[in-house]
Amino acid sequence: MSPHPRVGRDHILDAAEELFTEQGYKSASIREIARECGVTNAAIYYHFPNKESLFGEVIQRHAAHLRDQMTLAGENIASMQERVVAILTAYVDAIAGQHAPIFMLRSNVKHIKMHGPHRGQFMQAVSQPLVETLKLAQQSGEIKKQPSAEEVAAMMLGMLHGLAQQHRATGVEGKALSHRDTQIAVDLFWDGISVQSGVNE
Repeated sequence: MSPHPRVGRDHILDAAEELFTEQGYKSASIREIARECGVTNAAIYYHFPNKESLFGEVIQRHAAHLRDQMTLAGENIASMQERVVAILTAYVDAIAGQHAPIFMLRSNVKHIKMHGPHRGQFMQAVSQPLVETLKLAQQSGEIKKQPSAEEVAAMMLGMLHGLAQQHRATGVEGKALSHRDTQIAVDLFWDGISVQSGVNE
């Protein structure tokens, strides 16, 4: 039985995510996280064996939350192309700003010993709604089967990140990417992978 029954994992994870995002993995201590939760260090260690395991779970929970937001955004949209736009718009909204939690957390993955698996699992979770939609489009014959859905998803996400960086570099005001930017990027990409484009698979 927990010696700290009032302290739930989610409460600890909320506080940890906030501190890891604001201060970084190395600077945020278990003591600070415990103080933010109003508990002792022992309460944190009851749920998580060490700081690395706590950070790993923060990363995975954040990725799962973003994945769920993206999935929800694409629900009930019949057109595969428009569903991709909706999914990517939800992603763009989540990454708005250089200090968005997704960037701050990912930048700190390098500080933990098992950073490889965490990074891969994070990106796999985030890209899942996009990959699933692209697979449906491939199965219906709407887009080519090569490159793979996973590769197309990675290229689309990379293209949006590149466009966002270009906007920041040229001083575009407001959000890094608008819905129109996302729509244009998907349209350009979709035309290139469309079965009707005439390029051999």
